[in-house]
Amino acid sequence: MTRHHASAALVGAVLAATPALANDEFFPTFGNTGYDVQSYDIALDVDPAKNTIAGVATLTVVAERQLGVFTLDLAGLTVSSVKVDGVAAKFSRDADKLKVASPFPVRKGNTARVEVRYGGTPTPIQDPTAPGDPDYVLGWMHYKSAPYALSEPVGASTFYPANDEPTDRAAFRFRITVDEPFTAVANGDLVDVIDRGARRTFVWSMPQPMTTWLATVHVNKFKLSTAMAGRRPVRVYATAATKPADVKGYLKAAAMITWLEPLVGPYPYASYGSVTVDDPALYYALETQAMSTFPTGAADESIVVHELAHQWFGDSVSVQEWRDLWLAEGFATYIETLWPNRNDPAAFDAAMAGLYDYAKQKALGPAVVDGPEEIFSNRTYVRGGLTLYALRQKVGDKVFFQILKSWASWFRGQAVDTQDFIDTAVLVSGDQSVRPLLDAWLYQKPLPDFPAAASGAAPVAANAAAVANLVGLRCGLGRAHGSPAASCGN
Repeated sequence: MTRHHASAALVGAVLAATPALANDEFFPTFGNTGYDVQSYDIALDVDPAKNTIAGVATLTVVAERQLGVFTLDLAGLTVSSVKVDGVAAKFSRDADKLKVASPFPVRKGNTARVEVRYGGTPTPIQDPTAPGDPDYVLGWMHYKSAPYALSEPVGASTFYPANDEPTDRAAFRFRITVDEPFTAVANGDLVDVIDRGARRTFVWSMPQPMTTWLATVHVNKFKLSTAMAGRRPVRVYATAATKPADVKGYLKAAAMITWLEPLVGPYPYASYGSVTVDDPALYYALETQAMSTFPTGAADESIVVHELAHQWFGDSVSVQEWRDLWLAEGFATYIETLWPNRNDPAAFDAAMAGLYDYAKQKALGPAVVDGPEEIFSNRTYVRGGLTLYALRQKVGDKVFFQILKSWASWFRGQAVDTQDFIDTAVLVSGDQSVRPLLDAWLYQKPLPDFPAAASGAAPVAANAAAVANLVGLRCGLGRAHGSPAASCGN
């Protein structure tokens, strides 16, 4: 992690301000205590037609206390064996928990390798942000011999044993074996393809820390297209049904990276990718780390730049608690609004005024939300984006973008909360009045006044259709009201 050396002591205080929690308050049955996962090595043998997997997951963990008995999240699937440092361990199942009794105590601070062999037909779980609604499921999905995994917020355990809570970030390696002519895609970079005759093993590596819900796997007959953002490859893995125009749309991420880096700092990974899904039931895109997932027909620039923005804000710097998801969605909504208006400050101000009018009409509450059913609401997207707009008007362009760069740099590879951001904004700006400004937008119910536009443009609402086309509005409306919206992004 890069630090701002000029204020090392103060920065250290900011970085250490908020201790990690073991379980998220909104989803307390997910996540486990007693250890920290350093890495996941996930080997999957996938039969796309039958939708079955045979898996071996090896977790490298550090004991945070002396470990005798510990648990992992694993939904369904059949476990055949568990080993700790190569020694067979007793295990049992309790609902969606795998309980492991280590054959020997693992002392606090020591490292252990936990190997779980498992298999079966993965089944998605109900999305706890929309309980009882069959349109909202998480984890491993399957459509016409093409499985894929999307897990926000707590679906990772449908296809691998995990410590499925947002603060336990780890490196990932995937080794996915499929029949020819299928291709397996996962997070990060394809580092090897092992030819096994009629079968191939695709080895993907994500060395930068990743939270569990961002892990993804896709199996299909993909066609690869590539562009470059400087020296970084930008790849698109497209299904046969993906239109050529959409492939070109996803490849625009290369130009977007070139635009974003001077504003928010270096792109945090070695490459960027997009992978498409044909399943008509999938209505949203997702910022799966370094390999974003898109449904059919989702190559709108607004969606592409929204998911790309998350690579900095939501992936590299991720949320510690789900109540603070504005730290991901508010940032992506702001950048999504800025992209088409990047050369026209007055148009950008007008677009933000349109969002403000929407927030006022809907009486949107604070960006930090109160319950799981609100994390994908427009409190998170719209009021979150407006918070950043208000901050920019307060501190000016130069300081505002220095705040974003510092945030992305200082907390790279970490899980954060809202207080961390407020402290960072105050530290970088040197302005204590930033604290009550952010408090009003983030925590208080009344909607603050619309900030004066730096461009001098009158705060005239944007065209209603253009405002409604924002990813944040489409997702927030769909997720908040229980009706999926077409081609929305998270």
